[in-house]
Amino acid sequence: MEVVIGVRFRKTGKLVYMNPLKYGFRVNDTIIAETDKGQEIGRVVKLLTKDELPKDTVLQDIIRPATKNDLQVQKDNETAALAVLIFAKKEAIKLNLNMKFLLAEYTFDKSKITMFFTAEERVDFRDLVRILASEAKTRIELRQIGPRDEIKIYPNLGMCGREVCCRTHLQDFKSVTIKDAKDQGLQINMSKLSGACGRLMCCIKYEEIEYKENLKKLPKYGELVKVNSTNESGKVANVDILNLKVRVKFGDSRENEKYETYNAEELTWNIK
Repeated sequence: MEVVIGVRFRKTGKLVYMNPLKYGFRVNDTIIAETDKGQEIGRVVKLLTKDELPKDTVLQDIIRPATKNDLQVQKDNETAALAVLIFAKKEAIKLNLNMKFLLAEYTFDKSKITMFFTAEERVDFRDLVRILASEAKTRIELRQIGPRDEIKIYPNLGMCGREVCCRTHLQDFKSVTIKDAKDQGLQINMSKLSGACGRLMCCIKYEEIEYKENLKKLPKYGELVKVNSTNESGKVANVDILNLKVRVKFGDSRENEKYETYNAEELTWNIK
């Protein structure tokens, strides 16, 4: 059975499906392949058959397996890229450019170096590119990134105490909105709902489908409900969305009010 390899060129980069040619690979082996940036080293993270590929997948060919010498070349490239990064920071200061350089990456064949930076506004860095091209003796790409991509570059801990998801496993950023937080019954406190990047935490999206499905099975806050076993009526004081439980308030005044918790199936609502 013909095997296909799933390769990543960065820790949380896009999964690329590749033809291993005549070579046999195991997970965590390294390969060299031609990408749109030039030659790069990638890591095998998945083995699968052609039948398991996503629909309309176009396979790319590797060049060859990476050797120990190739891995050393990669380390040397990283050292050289760091030197260019330090040089770029100094030159940006000389040119009064409001840029924060974060990372520089050479392709394996050193045909190109990509430099990532953040800036509060658009920057005219044409003069800087010419200086850097002369220093690095290769093609230069300066790429401005946002706060979420910035966090991926450095080790950061989330509120859960673990390393942030965007650095460990998230490949794509999905839009997270205040409505998503409200649907989950979360208190809208931006300091508690924001991740290390200052944006709404990506993990709010993890249980989105379950919350939306469960909300269809629950009454709304303040809605009039009836207890099926007693026909007693009250108003919804709170809902436990994941556990499908409803806290009901009975009584019209503080003196005679009481609260009871029920499973959603024990209640009837949409009472007219």
